[in-house]
Amino acid sequence: MTAEGDRVAGCAALRLAYEEPVFATAPEVATAWLLVEHPGPWPATGPPAGLAGEVLRVWEAAGHAGVRRQWIRPTRRRRSSPVTVFTAGTRLGATWLERRVVDDLRDLAALDVATLGQGRPPGFGARTGERVVLVCTHGRRDVCCARFGRPVADRLDHALPGLVWEATHVGGHRFAANVVTFPDGVYHGGISPGDAGSLAEALLAGRVVADRLRGRAGLPAPVQAADYYARIRHGVYEVDGVSPLRHNPVGTDGTVRVELLLGAGTRCAVYVRPRKLMEGRATPCGGADPAGARTTFDLVAFEQDKDTAA
Repeated sequence: MTAEGDRVAGCAALRLAYEEPVFATAPEVATAWLLVEHPGPWPATGPPAGLAGEVLRVWEAAGHAGVRRQWIRPTRRRRSSPVTVFTAGTRLGATWLERRVVDDLRDLAALDVATLGQGRPPGFGARTGERVVLVCTHGRRDVCCARFGRPVADRLDHALPGLVWEATHVGGHRFAANVVTFPDGVYHGGISPGDAGSLAEALLAGRVVADRLRGRAGLPAPVQAADYYARIRHGVYEVDGVSPLRHNPVGTDGTVRVELLLGAGTRCAVYVRPRKLMEGRATPCGGADPAGARTTFDLVAFEQDKDTAA
């Protein structure tokens, strides 16, 4: 099939047709987040039109500080005021979430961007134990995100009332529908409306759905791959049930050895090797995607498990 034919078919449908895996595809460097409610319309890239200069300056400063920025909106109502702002840190072992409702987005000028960029709570809002569920519906960025994302957002909103938000591009158009949860930063992809019920149950229980798991934001791709393979082998589905300890390359073929802690006391090492996927076809519907890594990881070996209590 030609690249033009690929775009007509849709990148998410083609991912399914080519049976490309979803695991090990979460963003590797995202550990600090700024989620700002805005009713739209959202342009393909950049901030929406009509924002005050104070808001734009904070938005740009956050990007320069390495903060992952998302415009969000409720699935059933769109409002211009008041609006909700979340800041979050998803670094493994140090996750947190803050929430604040503001009457004017210019209040963002009070955000301590430097502290947020370090992955620490900036104190802009109140710490909260709630969960936030984002579903990418950014159709102007890629039509698949709207085509697949909006039905999933609607189903999840019925199952998880008050927790679900539509969001701008979260990365990985071809894995639509994409769902990201906070404060853990876990990505699920390839979600269909029929998956929404089981995904909602898993999210409420603090678990992952392994065959839809893209990975955890902020972890290197080989570590995400090892996490996936360990979960499948050992049946560990709790979000925090697998903790990476260390990883290092071995050999000359790109193989990486990843040491993991499972649950409270079992260690294992997973060896994974990168493999390029088929080249020469479009990953997003709208054209070239410079951030669209086209690599997956094959399982090479498991090292014998070790009980740390022994």
